[in-house]
Amino acid sequence: MKDYTGRLVAITGAANGMGAELARRFAASGADVALFDIDGKNLDTLRAELEAAGTAVWARQGDVADSTQVEAFADEVFSQFGRVDVLFNNAGVISAGLVWEEPLEDWDWLMSVNLKGLVNGVRAFVPRMSAQDFESDVVNTDSIASFLPVENSPVYVASKYAAFGMSQVLDLQLQTQKSPVRSHAVCPAIVQTDLARCNEHRNQPGFDPANYPYLTSDDYKRRWAVVEGSLPYGMAVDEAVTRIIDGVEANRFAIFTHPQYNPQIALGVQSLLDGIHPGLVQR
Repeated sequence: MKDYTGRLVAITGAANGMGAELARRFAASGADVALFDIDGKNLDTLRAELEAAGTAVWARQGDVADSTQVEAFADEVFSQFGRVDVLFNNAGVISAGLVWEEPLEDWDWLMSVNLKGLVNGVRAFVPRMSAQDFESDVVNTDSIASFLPVENSPVYVASKYAAFGMSQVLDLQLQTQKSPVRSHAVCPAIVQTDLARCNEHRNQPGFDPANYPYLTSDDYKRRWAVVEGSLPYGMAVDEAVTRIIDGVEANRFAIFTHPQYNPQIALGVQSLLDGIHPGLVQR
């Protein structure tokens, strides 16, 4: 990993999982860090940890789905540090269910975080990063689900397809604008995070699962159990973050943390060209 002394790394979804490990890794490499997360308790804990180790930290509790809050975070970061070298657009949430049974609130929630949250980060940071006189990076956390859709989580898959498409267009537009900002799309498979806890921070006040019979059904419980049960068997967070940082430093656009799935991705693309219906992901 490079020396990031004198540089500023901003991270959304910073309080847990890959976001927290990214913060620790860049802080250990000399960077100042700016952290944003809806989970205020763990955000405060991480800030105290990093400050105790001598890192300059700016932290703000907020929701990436709220453009005003993300813009305020960007304002603070540029005011405090005067620069941003890397933005990790990392916040994300997940749900499970059948396309025709999941509450519409799930669609609103996941799209507001997994897609609009990235857009809000881009809108708040990228114009100012483009105005800097040095190269910088914006790193969107997308998903391998954009290439290997998993049948338990339709809203998640749809949001990540959209996120990856946005990341591609962002990269093209940065190129045509001759911006010094480089765009990256991180496409992890399962990582040992606490993603299944995301409902604790759902940004929909008054949402009550008891009002939706499907969310108490055996089908939903089975599908959600797959989400929860798969995470402990995923890649270790530190390994995933190492591969992400390596990909950013090598200026790769799509950063796949789990290359063992590459043959399935290639087969899936060929199947689409051949008109074959999708098949289940082989884990």
